[in-house]
Amino acid sequence: MSAPGQASDTAILDLLARDSDPRRAFAVGDLVRVRRGCYYPTDAWLALTDGERFQLAVAAHAWTHPDTVFCGETALFLRGLPVVKVPPTIDVATPSTTRLGVRPPSFAVRGTAERSVRALGSAPPPLRRHFHATVTPQEVRGCLAVPLAEALVETMVHAKFARALTVADGVLRLDAAAPLLDREPVLEAIAALRYATHRRRCEAIASLARAGAESPGESVSRALMLRFGFPEPVLQCEYADGQGRLGRTDFTWRSGPQATPTPSGKERVGEFDGWGKYFDSGLTGGEDPVAVVKREKRRENRLLALGHPVLRWTWAELEQPARFRSMLLSAGLQASRSAAFAL
Repeated sequence: MSAPGQASDTAILDLLARDSDPRRAFAVGDLVRVRRGCYYPTDAWLALTDGERFQLAVAAHAWTHPDTVFCGETALFLRGLPVVKVPPTIDVATPSTTRLGVRPPSFAVRGTAERSVRALGSAPPPLRRHFHATVTPQEVRGCLAVPLAEALVETMVHAKFARALTVADGVLRLDAAAPLLDREPVLEAIAALRYATHRRRCEAIASLARAGAESPGESVSRALMLRFGFPEPVLQCEYADGQGRLGRTDFTWRSGPQATPTPSGKERVGEFDGWGKYFDSGLTGGEDPVAVVKREKRRENRLLALGHPVLRWTWAELEQPARFRSMLLSAGLQASRSAAFAL
């Protein structure tokens, strides 16, 4: 595997510039140590996004240990599956039952300057070793990883409910030809699990996966709704008025026993507002954020004119589940006495 970006070890620096020594630059804070033997310019490290830093840390590990096989959420991340922010650990498969679990991180930065402090606060997650009796690795973006179905099932077993549902939604969204539980590789991976409780958990999460969840934020939103026992919304409903097509809403709640009737008798709609909707040029087509906000406001006014109350939330609410629950209750939705999926 080629060196990841500007990452380098002592031998490579000696070949490129014999009077250079990464230890000196590292000692004064010009380089961060991504892992032992692999360094990266501090300023360049700080300029990366969390996802890019995670990707670089994975690449650095694969570069220094070419036989590494990544598994779990890391294997899904390498395949481009949407995850909640970045995986909490760098997941590695091992046939050994010793030294399992989380290993101390080898990331380090020296110095007390402001950039060194910021770099230390942006360290990649630690390595975690997972036992795999047998592994059939596949090459993914220059790394080795377990098959997709195996990585998905492993994540559904070990990840928190919201993270597990997010990747399950993502797999289904990339290929919605069949439900997850109708796919032979997924069923085989579930059947191979040792514990019945793990098998039941995977089957339950797989049955809740929906291709209509178009982003991690929407998947996390729905996970919290299910966790608190709110009625499951319909995803991506189309609306139109006298002016023409309004577009799709992220969530729609039909009138029913778990919703206080609206004054108009119409459905409530919910919208998750990720900032990318307004500021990511890849999503806005380069449109000015102010224009995007105005257009979205006009769309909301048209929905209100049709009698559909609109509830909006962001990551800030999702990161405080109790606050999100209160918002849904205030909007007239009613939760069941016990959570539908309390994981």
